[in-house]
Amino acid sequence: MSEENTPTSDEQQAPPAEGAAPTTPTPEQALNTLAAAARQARLTYDEHAAVDGCARVLAELVQGAQAE
Repeated sequence: MSEENTPTSDEQQAPPAEGAAPTTPTPEQALNTLAAAARQARLTYDEHAAVDGCARVLAELVQGAQAE
């Protein structure tokens, strides 16, 4: 994945306290979480490349939607 998809410390959320209602992530946070999970998954090189391409496409959509 590229650097643009790596969550920064201010984008990462601490897990909710016990008994607290979970917060809904922003589209960018959701994408970053999925990208991080894909990086840790046991996939072939081709599968990682496919996931990386998908993450880039989705990141462009998310960034475009936030600019509107």
